Amino acid sequence: MTTKNTNNNQADREIIPAYRDTFVHFLLGTPGNEPILLHLLNAVLESDGQPPAGSVEVRNPFNPATFITEKYTVLDVKATDERGDFFQVEFQTAEQTAFADRMVYYGAKTFGGQMERGDTYSSLKTVIAIAVTMFEMFSRLPGIHNSFWLTAKADSSVIFSDKLQMHVLEACKEKIDRLGALPPALCAWTNFFYYTHLKTEEEMMTLLQDQPMVTTAYDKYQQFNQDERLWVIAEARQRFLTDIASDRKDAEMKGRAEGKAEIARNLKKKGVDITLIAETTGLSLEEIKRLD
Repeated sequence: MTTKNTNNNQADREIIPAYRDTFVHFLLGTPGNEPILLHLLNAVLESDGQPPAGSVEVRNPFNPATFITEKYTVLDVKATDERGDFFQVEFQTAEQTAFADRMVYYGAKTFGGQMERGDTYSSLKTVIAIAVTMFEMFSRLPGIHNSFWLTAKADSSVIFSDKLQMHVLEACKEKIDRLGALPPALCAWTNFFYYTHLKTEEEMMTLLQDQPMVTTAYDKYQQFNQDERLWVIAEARQRFLTDIASDRKDAEMKGRAEGKAEIARNLKKKGVDITLIAETTGLSLEEIKRLD
């Protein structure tokens, strides 16, 4: 069942799902919401048997004034904790063949970007990339939450390094019946992202009743959908992303070099990351940089 927003005598409208990027940035990136972000990150760490972070700082705060056409990147929320470790939280709704490679690329880019002249390798901090997907990525793995470290092929218990970690939370229909295997906190977060636009308020409060911080997130979710300005921003952002996806599809359909350049130029003007443009068009990074 899909709930609708009927506040302020406004016409009924479909609510924004909790996994939509505008709401995610609003929830996890708004100053003052750091405890909510910290709770989510610690839920993932707990599920993986790691010690919790004590505090967290958002590195790219949510700015509703610029969010609609803000430079298009694949990362939703970037944060650091008191230890200096880096967190990257990403939500992906549509299955993409190169999604895993993209996670590795941006995680490795953040990891390598720490080094400055004179730094020692021992100063490198851990990068923890977290992806919440609305589709199944690993059908051969039964769990909803799976983590990936650099380990030995002959014996995965031998860890080469834990400095670059990939965590995937598959909040998808194929695995949603396995929630009972998750720790309570991460179970509540998975319920939150999967069910908020499908269940009634009473049903959601029952699901989240033992997790006050996730219940607070649900309150903010309701506020978001009742706020006309934020709802309009979310819809406009979705149209913007749809236009970009259409342009990318055009690029895939065109085989002529000049056609690729034209599409790349249009994507570049819209602020699409040049790495993504190169991946889509087949042009080199240098060719894209030279486009006006």
